[in-house]
Amino acid sequence: MINKLSYFLLIVGLLFAALRYQEMGELDCASAGERAQVSVRLDMPDPELNTDLSYAQITQKFRSYHGGQAASPYLQALGVTEFFMDVQFQLKFLEKMKSFTGQACLIPEKVDVVLILKQTIFLGQSSTRSKCQFKTLMDHEMRHVTINRDITQKNLKKFEESVRVGIANYGQYQGWGPYELQRSSDKKEKLKAYMDSSIKRVAKETENEINRLQSKVDTPGEYMRIGRACRW
Repeated sequence: MINKLSYFLLIVGLLFAALRYQEMGELDCASAGERAQVSVRLDMPDPELNTDLSYAQITQKFRSYHGGQAASPYLQALGVTEFFMDVQFQLKFLEKMKSFTGQACLIPEKVDVVLILKQTIFLGQSSTRSKCQFKTLMDHEMRHVTINRDITQKNLKKFEESVRVGIANYGQYQGWGPYELQRSSDKKEKLKAYMDSSIKRVAKETENEINRLQSKVDTPGEYMRIGRACRW
């Protein structure tokens, strides 16, 4: 009887030790974010063309877009290019779960980010009635399109690093677990929010860099060249 009781207690002790080992070792969530693979790519569709506005309306749009700082009060804008950056996330997660407690670690394995650079070229209605005007203005605006693309492409590494910063900040302030498995969706959305907030800071820096270079295209000399190129 004593031997059977001893064996029973031994088995119970081993099971308890195994459970404690699982509790202590299997779910160390602290470094969960370190393994994430991050990639960022640029998707730039062809710019849309809008020729519905008058030159007066385009001038107002130009002044609004540049905050009224980049244009002489006597300037009439003949075209303007606007851009907008959208961000899409594709995430792959691993959730390591404690089988007896129902808790889990959130482990981001792969984060793919697509930066979608959307652009619209606005040209005055009357430019469509003249091949010379239309080509001259399109050539000018395409220089702006090229700058938007090149600067964004150049900064892709900065965007990638910003994603990693967002992941690290989430781990520091929210933690990777353990947490109840039913909170999984909320945790994933919060991680996206952290990454999105970090990316937006780099997007703003990129926008400022683009605007500084765009001002080198919109010069008095360039406006004189456009004015002399065609009959307006």
